[in-house]
Amino acid sequence: MRWIVWLAVMVIFGFLSVQLVRTYMNNLSLADILENAKNELGALRTENQQLKDDLEYYSVPENLEKELKSKFDYKRPGETLIKIQ
Repeated sequence: MRWIVWLAVMVIFGFLSVQLVRTYMNNLSLADILENAKNELGALRTENQQLKDDLEYYSVPENLEKELKSKFDYKRPGETLIKIQ
């Protein structure tokens, strides 16, 4: 009878040990996922701030016209475009 109790205790101990290792491995995996998510969040916040800055910059008509002229050879009616290469 004693060896049955001892066997039962060992089986329960083994089961709990396996569950502990699985939980630990799962925790490591989740920690990696969390770290990646934090890094991605930081990058997205930086991108979001850059987009807000761009929106503010391009909301000023003079800045928009300046960018149009430099990138797309935009000219107002009556202006002459001179390209220097």
